[in-house]
Amino acid sequence: MATGYGRRLLKLYAYLLGAMMVLPIVITLPVAVTTTRYMTFPPQGFTLRWFGGAFEDRILVESLLRSINLAAVSSALAVAVGLLASFGVERHAFRGKDLVESMFAGPQMVPQIILVLGLLIAYEKMRLADTSLGLVLSHVIITLPFAFRTLLASVASLDKRLEWSAQILGANPFRTFVRVIVPQIKTGMFAAFLFSFMVSFSNVTMALFLAAAGKKTLPVEMFNRLQVGYISPAIPALAFILALAGIGVFVIADRTVGVYKILGGGGQ
Repeated sequence: MATGYGRRLLKLYAYLLGAMMVLPIVITLPVAVTTTRYMTFPPQGFTLRWFGGAFEDRILVESLLRSINLAAVSSALAVAVGLLASFGVERHAFRGKDLVESMFAGPQMVPQIILVLGLLIAYEKMRLADTSLGLVLSHVIITLPFAFRTLLASVASLDKRLEWSAQILGANPFRTFVRVIVPQIKTGMFAAFLFSFMVSFSNVTMALFLAAAGKKTLPVEMFNRLQVGYISPAIPALAFILALAGIGVFVIADRTVGVYKILGGGGQ
């Protein structure tokens, strides 16, 4: 009874938190339906043409696809690295273990402007400045803490008896990992990827300083356009569409694996 009540409270908390995060973007809806070619409030007239017009802007579409690709690749790498690291930290005792665990949280604790300055200096020496690889690596660095912490909780909840049983029955390490371990932590892996994707997709600082000329991500492109006096209603229209997409992902995640499991990084 208490567990069920706690689950409902956590679900309610998650929905309220999601609503608070989306509300500032929802407020931009009125300026996205104006008939003028620039943002104005209160809106003049009513039209939905800017929602389609956002996808007619070639630069916006290219930056959107670039952001999706960057977030997907960096999140997948963060999950892979975080999974290996979580097994190393959870399953093995070694000198400096606490320090290693703290280092994985380092990028989350350091202000990103300081982090990006250090990366700029390092990339110049490594010839990674203004390269796609350098940008991907920077996003892996900022998403890894979220992936690692979520996966660490999942790895800690693994039932080792199932692994021992598989080994006794003759399963090799790879088969044990694929058939026994992955099914137990798939929820945590999905949560780690989802968190990492959101962090990467919405990041401005890394792409603003490290992306090559003409290779801006969507948040940077929108940020740059907001600095000029003429702002097309297509910008808030696209922001509203992305907010709806985020809500859709949140609802699907809740219906499939459950908000409670995602927030808890559960492995069952």
